[in-house]
Amino acid sequence: MNLHQWKNTIKNFNDKFSENKEVQKEWNINTKANLPLFKKENSIWNLDFKYSGKDEKAFFLVGSSPALKKDVLLLKDVNRDNSRILCCNSSLKFLLRHDVKPDYVISLDSDKIDIPQHLDIDRDDITLLASSATHRSVLDKWKGPIYYLPYYSLDDELKPKIRAKLGRKVPSGGNSMTEALFVATVIFGAKVIVFVGTEYCFDKDYYADKTAAKQEKLKTLYPAVDVLGNKRWTLPALYQYAIWTEKACGDLTPPAVFIDTSFGLLGKDTDIIYNKTLEDTLRLVDEIFKGKKDGLQIAELRVRKHDRDKGEVLRYDLSAQRDKLLQFARGRS
Repeated sequence: MNLHQWKNTIKNFNDKFSENKEVQKEWNINTKANLPLFKKENSIWNLDFKYSGKDEKAFFLVGSSPALKKDVLLLKDVNRDNSRILCCNSSLKFLLRHDVKPDYVISLDSDKIDIPQHLDIDRDDITLLASSATHRSVLDKWKGPIYYLPYYSLDDELKPKIRAKLGRKVPSGGNSMTEALFVATVIFGAKVIVFVGTEYCFDKDYYADKTAAKQEKLKTLYPAVDVLGNKRWTLPALYQYAIWTEKACGDLTPPAVFIDTSFGLLGKDTDIIYNKTLEDTLRLVDEIFKGKKDGLQIAELRVRKHDRDKGEVLRYDLSAQRDKLLQFARGRS
């Protein structure tokens, strides 16, 4: 995915949310309160190349759907020599209660009720990736490192201030898993992505951890059919998240391997995302990295084209374009 494609994708994500003027007002208020915290040193771009080259890692992106209940203990078996765990804020406490420590937790929302509860933990060995619109109470209480993602669904007067402190051009938005996907691939350069607890559908409750659920009751339910053909339920927002994630995986041509272990909506309408059990996936990831140590390539990365409106759009080889993208994001193009 090139920079222009990513910006358009995020703009489409954020336009959906910014229709709610009250939410956008909250983003603006939080961002203004957070401005003194932002520095070049704690910008998300200062994590670039952390896992590149010989240090390349697979990334397990952990949501909070019902599938996490059956898979949480298996996450203890993630090989930290070749993998990292990045979770959303609503799954953090559930993981910790089961002795699974994520390396990173991501939080985009400005919510001043649930998000502070999700991230109220007493430890300093987890890195928080927070949007610039995250509520200040979370940032003041967090004991570990914090890196900030610029959130650009804001008033025009705020956007240049965010760019000046956190870097140019690449905004955050969408939902936690689409942003986690962006961080894992573009910032960390991961080529193996595993989705855990991201069904985007459910039988009765959406959250694996009921204490992480929103306070309001689920209202507008829609019937859905998961990848195994089971009849489930979904919400309009969850269905949109699945579409966004599949689109992002399609545009991010490399990484070469996307695996969903939840058997929900992901992978139903695309051949880009593979469905495997987490147990099988853990073995596969170890095999991939063993082969890499033996000199094999994870996959053949290449530029691909596809037709769109009588024209051709390049799907960039992410590895080849990444350095230029990072320099551009820092304003050094």
